[in-house]
Amino acid sequence: MHHLNDDEYPADVVRFWSDQIPSGSAIFISHFRSGRNAETEAVEAKLQATFGRGRWRTDEEIAALFGDLEILEPGVVPVSQWRPEPVEGPTALRELTVWEQLIVAGLAQKP
Repeated sequence: MHHLNDDEYPADVVRFWSDQIPSGSAIFISHFRSGRNAETEAVEAKLQATFGRGRWRTDEEIAALFGDLEILEPGVVPVSQWRPEPVEGPTALRELTVWEQLIVAGLAQKP
């Protein structure tokens, strides 16, 4: 979805595919997200220059792509925090790396 610009109507793409699946099915979206800090903005600019297209979105904009689908727990979160395995020791509580902050995912279910 992050390779689609707003004028390509990414929410309509999600809606089209969700219309094709039966109730109880799931839609998964992973997406580059705006990190809202200087470090992630630098990475965003570098990747944008490399790929030449696409749209980085906020968590709220990414969640909106799901439309009327029910977003399941834990919601739209960095991929490394999405249903993580329990971790003990000094690595259990750490800040995410820049790369871990840039890619989020969410899973939604069609009612």
